[in-house]
Amino acid sequence: MLQEHVFFPSAVYIEDRPDFLPFAQVTADTYLKEALDQKPAAGNSLYPLQTNGIGHEPVLKDFSQYIAQTAWTILNQQGFDVKNLGTYIREMWCQQVNQYQGHDEHIHHHGDQISGIYLVQCPETGSRLAIHDPRPGKRQINLAEANTEQITPASSLAIMLPAPGRFYFFNSWLPHSITRNTGTDPTVLIHFNITVGALPQQAEAIVV
Repeated sequence: MLQEHVFFPSAVYIEDRPDFLPFAQVTADTYLKEALDQKPAAGNSLYPLQTNGIGHEPVLKDFSQYIAQTAWTILNQQGFDVKNLGTYIREMWCQQVNQYQGHDEHIHHHGDQISGIYLVQCPETGSRLAIHDPRPGKRQINLAEANTEQITPASSLAIMLPAPGRFYFFNSWLPHSITRNTGTDPTVLIHFNITVGALPQQAEAIVV
C-alpha cells in the first residue's frame, strides 16, 4: 500500500477581517495621495505607487497589533521556539497597482520571518497575489502540468482569490508576486514584514 508523507510544506494563511477596512482605507487614501503629490509621474510608471511607512499611525493601532500577534501565532504553530520572543512590524506600507502594473517575484530578508498583504481595494480585473514554488530543484526539471487550473504537487504557481478586507500571511522566504492589473481601476494593498526578537526603537508595532 503506497503511503504518502508530505515534508517541508509551504503555507499561506488567509483570514477575512473587513472590520479593519475603514481604518485601512483612510490611511491608504492619505498616504497614497501624499506619495503621488511628491512624485506625480509615479502614477504612470511601470511600477506600483508606494508610500512611506504607515505602521505608526494611531488609527492602525489595533490593525498593527493584530498583525504582530497573528505572526507570532503562526510561527508558534509551525514549531518555532518563540515562547520567549516577541514579534514586531519592521515595515508596513501602502501600494497602489494601476493598469498594467505589477510586482515581480521576490522574497523578503533583513531578518523578516513573516510577510503579508491586506487587500483594501481589489476590482474584479485587478491584481492578485501569486505564490511561487520555492524549490529551485523542482522548478529546474518541472514537467508540464496536466491541469493548470488545479493546485497539485505538480503546480509551480498559485493565484490567491481576492476580497476586500482579506489578509494573507506567509513565511518571508516564500517567493511571491503581484500579478499585472489588467483593468482600469487600481488595486490597493497594505504590505507588511514582521521580525522576531527584541523590539528596536524604530519598530512600527508593539511586541506581543
